[in-house]
Amino acid sequence: MLRRAAPAAVAEPIVHLLDIDAAEGEPARRVAIGPGPLTIGRGAQSDVVLPSGDVSRSHCIIALEDGAAVVTDLGSTNGTIVDGRRADGPQRLASGARLALGPFTLVYRSGRAAEFARTEEVEKDLARAGRYVAALLPPPLADGPVRADWRFVPSTNIGGDGFGYGWLDENRFAAWLLDVSGHGVGSALLAASVMNLLRVHSLPGTDFTDAASVLAALNDRFQMDRQGGLYFSIWYGVYDVRTRILGFGCAGQHPGFMMVPGDAAPHPLWVKNPAVGLAPDWPYRRAEVVVPPGARLHLFSDGAFEVITPDGLQLTIGDFLPVLAAPPVHGLAEPERLWRAVRNASRAGPLDDDVSLVTLDFV
Repeated sequence: MLRRAAPAAVAEPIVHLLDIDAAEGEPARRVAIGPGPLTIGRGAQSDVVLPSGDVSRSHCIIALEDGAAVVTDLGSTNGTIVDGRRADGPQRLASGARLALGPFTLVYRSGRAAEFARTEEVEKDLARAGRYVAALLPPPLADGPVRADWRFVPSTNIGGDGFGYGWLDENRFAAWLLDVSGHGVGSALLAASVMNLLRVHSLPGTDFTDAASVLAALNDRFQMDRQGGLYFSIWYGVYDVRTRILGFGCAGQHPGFMMVPGDAAPHPLWVKNPAVGLAPDWPYRRAEVVVPPGARLHLFSDGAFEVITPDGLQLTIGDFLPVLAAPPVHGLAEPERLWRAVRNASRAGPLDDDVSLVTLDFV
């Protein structure tokens, strides 16, 4: 008896896409490449219009050649930058290649449609996690003996930043900033868990007016072997309006920096302790500082200073300190001033990590 052979499986075709992330405030887009060439520029006749004076009217073109995407600059003023280098002629793109055109970053991706569908589900999960963390952030405080403002800019690769502040009682004000290791939903949800505990003071047997007590309680609760290998750094401080003393502690975190009227350089507020989750039963230490009237405290995540410049250099916290010491800009909130400095120093496109900037002013 003859058996009919099963039909050969038809290979799913390769899809070529371009993800377009603009400067802050512009919506992200995804466009397909092929079968015809894709023209990109500022002019309305382009297939992909990028509205910026730094983009030429006819900037570049992307076409499929032998199943691969090739980008060609069209004599643009500022050039087409592919993975940090200017494209001098037609250049074949590898999947994941990043094109910088003015303030826009275009990421080329190729793969099968089913793979993209799975990726989109992951991206949706990341977006939901990011929105959840953002919903936990406190409102700015414009009145009272402590004024607070902040700027939070999540990256496309969501991290584990979190911060908060509030009155413990009528005289004592607490503030904190934390950063969970790694990226993704797990890091974001761990940050959210810690933020929830701190904002409702839900650590039994913990004196929330004492930074060392808070750090020790967090360390006991969030050991990394019970958190999927994740740990976090945190700066936590409590200010007493009666004594003007700020007691603070750090766990694997870089310093907070205080600007004091009349002093040119910021004062680091730091105590050496390991990150939360690394060392069981660690005896966390704290320190104190007297806060003069008119002082300003800056808390920020490492995403604010570990940025890549247009030249491909990675900045450090030492590069960020002069920004803290620069004079305020009239009519511009201090966290916004700092964010603009970060954005101006970094290469085009989305940042690689979340940026959290918190400013506390002491009347």
